[in-house]
Amino acid sequence: MNTTPRTHRRRTAVGAALVTVLAGAGLGLGAPQATAADPVSVGYTCTGPGAPSGVQSLQVTMTAPASVPQGGNADLSISVVTQLTVPIDVAAGSVTGEMTVNLGGAGSGSVTATGFTNPDAIPSGSTATLTGGTASVQLTAAGTTTFAPGDAAVHVFGVTVNCTVSGDAPVAAQTNVTAS
Repeated sequence: MNTTPRTHRRRTAVGAALVTVLAGAGLGLGAPQATAADPVSVGYTCTGPGAPSGVQSLQVTMTAPASVPQGGNADLSISVVTQLTVPIDVAAGSVTGEMTVNLGGAGSGSVTATGFTNPDAIPSGSTATLTGGTASVQLTAAGTTTFAPGDAAVHVFGVTVNCTVSGDAPVAAQTNVTAS
C-alpha cells in the first residue's frame, strides 16, 4: 500500500483533532469493594499536538475497596468521561491512557493507573469514555486513605497529549485501613 505524504498529513491532522477531544476526556478489584463512587469533576489543562486550549472538565469515577488491613493492597478501578464530542468515528481500543492517582489522608505518595481504553467504537459526534484504568497500592498506615485524580496522558493515532490538573482535584474514593 502506497501512503502518500498527503494521506499521512490527513491522518496526522485527524489524529490531532481526535486527541484534542479525548484530551478533554483525558484521559480494580480484590478486597471488599465500595459501591462505585459518584463521578467527580476535574479540570485539566492539556499540551501536545492538537491539545484543546483552556481548562477542560473531565468526569472521573474511581472505585476503591471499602477497607483493607494495614499492609494490604487497595486495588482501584477508574473510568473517565469527557463532555466534548469526537469529530470522527473512532475504532474500539484505539485510544489508550494513564493517570496518576494521588494519595492523601493516612496515605501519601502516588500511583499510576494504566489500562485506559475505549472498549467500544465511538461514533462521530459522541462523547468519549475511557474505562479499564487500574492501579494497586499497598497501604501501610492505619486510618482513611483518600484517592484523587492527578495528571494524565492520552494516546491516539500515534499522538500523545499530556494533561495537568488545573487547581485541586477532589477526592474521588477512599479506603479505611484497619490496624493489624
